Amino acid sequence: MDLFDLHCDTPLAVLEGLKSAVSFPETIQKQVQTCAVFVRDDMPCPFDYYKKALKTFKSVINYPINDLTAERSVLLSVEGGAVLEGKKERVEELFLDGISVLSLTWNGENSLAGGVNSERGLTKVGKSVIFEMNRLNMVLDLSHLNDKSFFSAVELSDLPIATHSNSRKICSHKRNLTDEQLKLIKQKNGLVGINFYPLFLGGENAFLCVYNHISHMLSLGLENNISVGSDFDGARMSTELDTTKKIHKLYAFLERKGLKKGTIDKIFYKNALNFFKNVFDKRQKMI
Repeated sequence: MDLFDLHCDTPLAVLEGLKSAVSFPETIQKQVQTCAVFVRDDMPCPFDYYKKALKTFKSVINYPINDLTAERSVLLSVEGGAVLEGKKERVEELFLDGISVLSLTWNGENSLAGGVNSERGLTKVGKSVIFEMNRLNMVLDLSHLNDKSFFSAVELSDLPIATHSNSRKICSHKRNLTDEQLKLIKQKNGLVGINFYPLFLGGENAFLCVYNHISHMLSLGLENNISVGSDFDGARMSTELDTTKKIHKLYAFLERKGLKKGTIDKIFYKNALNFFKNVFDKRQKMI
């Protein structure tokens, strides 16, 4: 099997000297792992922290960065628009650092937008950041936004995805997405990464819960939009699915549940690969 994971918090684990749940096991033939530098909404000096965390993470990476042609590759992202410190020009600085994906908030709020624990909507600064991301062909991560900010952001973004969010129909947590939101991402040819956190799955029986979320999204016509967004190193997982080394067991479970191999291959790898190939092709045309 192949794997394209849209979200993990491994740079944080590296910076804090913690054991990571993420690896590149032999059970996975081709693998792209998207690794996010996590920046809290209320963090002091967030840009300086980001630079330190990114430098530390890059120093330990043994795989090529942002290379979709390699059998093993790391894609870089930032979780938390507070990193910009309200400065639109910082978007290009992140882009030049190799960041491909940026989310506007974590759970709170900042100068760009409001997360799920806030009532704030997308701000004027937030809109200008999205326009700058569109110019640079950077991917906007919609995960963590409250509904008000989500609907404004998805309308403005050329490349919207939700890296680690599930279906609110299956699990009613506010971090998950409504059917309307899922359909809007589909209309924009975006991606939705299935999050393995039990609180967002709706239970500790991870394999069955993942199947339920995938089945519902498939019923909405999202076969070409569903991906994996594990959230490894960012949340406490069920022991059934708490490391990359166990993902091949999830693949086998989904086959036993009757999902077609072609569909599972899209979800685990091909959908995300096709999306980011398109992103990188657009960047090449900018040169």
